[in-house]
Amino acid sequence: VYRQNSSGKTIQKMKVPLAYGPKQKFLTRIDQDSARSADNVRTTAITLPRVGFEMTTLQYDPARKLNRIQKFKKVKGADSKSLQNSYMPVPYNVGFSLFVMAKNSEDALQIVEQILPTFQPDYPKTLNVMPTLVVVRAVPNFLGDVTREHCYNGACTETPVIISTLSI
Repeated sequence: VYRQNSSGKTIQKMKVPLAYGPKQKFLTRIDQDSARSADNVRTTAITLPRVGFEMTTLQYDPARKLNRIQKFKKVKGADSKSLQNSYMPVPYNVGFSLFVMAKNSEDALQIVEQILPTFQPDYPKTLNVMPTLVVVRAVPNFLGDVTREHCYNGACTETPVIISTLSI
């Protein structure tokens, strides 16, 4: 995220932290940010902008299912007479939500604008499915929808927060 002064000159470049966890956890920590400790000193629980993600779905995909009896085979070590084998993996679709939290709209948009071009229309990720048998697959990740919500005093948190959620 780049911060600019009124003349448009960049005055600050910030790295945005990324963490795993549910959105509600971060909203709770933002609420705690405005709390004061016993000796009336304000403590910082979380800083904005921040990017977080969580796994939202794990769903069996029968359309990608292959024959269960088919096996992957590989010769064990230098001894060519023994084989290491494994059955076909079970196909699952894993869904993630990526959320961007910021105090102002400009910071939120800068972060989302850096993420969106990555998905054209998908982002292929290479997975080492079976490391012992050296089975590697390219798995496409598709961007679903992008939603945006504004949380104001009393409705969501005491600190106004803009949240953009990307469903992957």
